[in-house]
Amino acid sequence: MKKVNLNFDLFNLDGSKISTAGKMVSGLLMSEMKGDAEKLFDWAMTFNRGEEVSMDNSDFTKFKELIKSTERLSVLVKAPIIKYLETIKK
Repeated sequence: MKKVNLNFDLFNLDGSKISTAGKMVSGLLMSEMKGDAEKLFDWAMTFNRGEEVSMDNSDFTKFKELIKSTERLSVLVKAPIIKYLETIKK
């Protein structure tokens, strides 16, 4: 299982805080039209509370691909999250 903790700040180009990664991803997950609705809902609620989500390898791969491919998050938001996800080994 991989532990995903998106409780970190995201910043604008001028260094001002935009939000947390968890809050931004929660909004994305809640707006999804495809996938396991219950799982996406539970993840969104957990990330929104600033808590960690455990994912098996299959779910982690799907989650990472969703972040990479979505057009509903800007590069300013996606890049730090993708960089963080790349650090998760186990």
